[in-house]
Amino acid sequence: MDNTINHIMRKIFLFNLFILLFKLFAFSQNIDRGFKFLEKLDYEKAKKVFEEIYQTENQNPAANFGLALIYSDNQSMFYNLTQAWHHCRILKSNLDKLQPEQLEFIGEYFKNTEKRPSSRPVKKKIDYAIETIESHFIKYIREENNLDLANEVIEKFPDFRYYDNVVHIRNHLEFRKYEKQNTLEGYIEFLEKFPDAAQVEEAIRYRNRLAYENACKINTVEAFNKYLINYPDAEEYNLALKKRNAIAFNIAKAINTMQSYDEFITKYPDALEVAEARQMQKQLLYDYAKRIKTLEAYNEFIKKYPEGQQYIDIFNLKSLDLGNKYISASSINSNKLQWARTFDLGGVIEKTGTIEFLPDNNYLLALSSKIADTLFSDIWLLKLSNDGNLLWKRYVGEANDDVVLMSCINNKNEIIYNGYTWVGSDSSAHEVWVFKQDLNGRNIWSNKIGKWNFNALAIDNSNNIYIGGWELNDSLKRYYRITVLNDAGRKLWSRMYKTEGEIKYMGTLPDKNILVIGTSWSFIMDSKGYIKWEQIAPKDVSYYYGMILPNGEFFVIGQRHSALLITKYGADNKVKFEKQYPLDQQLLSINKIISSEAGKGIMLLQHSQNDMIWCFNIQDGTLLKTLRLDSGKIKDLLIDNNQNLLLLLEDEYSILLKYTGSEF
Repeated sequence: MDNTINHIMRKIFLFNLFILLFKLFAFSQNIDRGFKFLEKLDYEKAKKVFEEIYQTENQNPAANFGLALIYSDNQSMFYNLTQAWHHCRILKSNLDKLQPEQLEFIGEYFKNTEKRPSSRPVKKKIDYAIETIESHFIKYIREENNLDLANEVIEKFPDFRYYDNVVHIRNHLEFRKYEKQNTLEGYIEFLEKFPDAAQVEEAIRYRNRLAYENACKINTVEAFNKYLINYPDAEEYNLALKKRNAIAFNIAKAINTMQSYDEFITKYPDALEVAEARQMQKQLLYDYAKRIKTLEAYNEFIKKYPEGQQYIDIFNLKSLDLGNKYISASSINSNKLQWARTFDLGGVIEKTGTIEFLPDNNYLLALSSKIADTLFSDIWLLKLSNDGNLLWKRYVGEANDDVVLMSCINNKNEIIYNGYTWVGSDSSAHEVWVFKQDLNGRNIWSNKIGKWNFNALAIDNSNNIYIGGWELNDSLKRYYRITVLNDAGRKLWSRMYKTEGEIKYMGTLPDKNILVIGTSWSFIMDSKGYIKWEQIAPKDVSYYYGMILPNGEFFVIGQRHSALLITKYGADNKVKFEKQYPLDQQLLSINKIISSEAGKGIMLLQHSQNDMIWCFNIQDGTLLKTLRLDSGKIKDLLIDNNQNLLLLLEDEYSILLKYTGSEF
């Protein structure tokens, strides 16, 4: 039985082998016939032969090569480069499967059709033929400008060597299609479908322009606002902005009330029409201001209408009137007094802060005040003309109480303010606060830099900001503390020293080093905090302040027992002289020292009973003059470029006095 089965299986195997050999022989004979027909340019018969093989064995390399040749020949009625490349791809994957007799037939075909006989191997010739078809194919795609063709190639041949180039061609053709439509929806669709197309920027420009034209047709504030939100980078953005502002201004003019103009100015502060809106407000305010003639009326008007030229006029009238009354009632020497001004927000008591002289020959005053009816104090900035008139005002502040104590101007003519801001309602919950503004009162940055206490502020030649003071340790002892910020307000370094005391003064020396004066320790450091010179104060001396001269000499001002101690150092850090002057009352602090071109040092002393100003000769320390304030506090002083002395006082309100020639 087993022998019978084995005999049958052997017959089946031999039969199948016979059929296979017959097919191979038949395929070989047909392939030979196909290439013979191709030699004679009988494309129809050749195609029929190769397709019969292809239908039976679609991976057959010889059949695919024959079909590729037929479809790639522009003399063939079957010319179709897409189809030719289809067969080339199959051929490339199966090139190593070519049988020797097939290579022989193909080699004979090359021999009989080559214009210039070549000795290269048949496979090399096939590779060259494939490259030639590929080259013709991409050239055809580039020249045809046929969107359907490009899409077909992208879909069928993702491994095509020139795939990215075909995608680029497709994108170009798609864009031209949308360009002919020239609709907003069309360009939006193109950008969604082809976000990586080279034509994206051009499509965006066309889209933005059509969106702008649509907004112009609607011509409402809402339409332009929608456009401005959706297309912030459009070339037409500024045009849309101007049109939006013009429409909004016309609406405000039609209503013609203070509120309508305020709303317009608040919403569109950069609009070209703001100046005209302010002029119209001016007329409305003027009609009301004509009836205001008393101090109480001034305050009521200032509270109710804190904007506009009329406000400034009334504010200046009140400021000058109260300033003159203050001088008349005080014992301050007024022989060389140019003017006296007072500043308050309608009867609210201000705590004064700091005054700066500006490059445009005006002044900038910073006060701490409660704005309107708020519970917390903010910073009130006032720009004053050379004669003390208010030019503009600004408000700056954080969420809770804010105070400003010091300021300085860097070499970019930006103003750095230093004060405290409270992070809660607790009176001890304050942080050191630094903010920078331009000369127009616009905020550049604002930073809170920790819960400690400061006394000193300085700027170096690189616009780095140095803040010095003290910090409590766990035993509630005060230790020296310095924090340094860069021009952008970012912390460069911060250090709490092991020495007990407070930093009272810091200033930049001509050699770019920083002079630091503490209650018991003075030193010079570089911008990174490395100490280059230091001096420990004698046990019976406390330092309060310092002053640097343009030639590198500097003063250290302190107290020895009940005497004021003035020590001058040369640029070599050696003592040049030391002077002592008796004090008739307890000295609490020295808040500032400045020098004049006349060789005088002017010093602000805070005493237990009242404040004083001392004037001394910076060459030898001789005391020249003193001024004792009957009441109130002196918060700041400066000498402007014209050598005029300005004193900032705090009494019932803030008072600013200006003396001629740094005298008082």
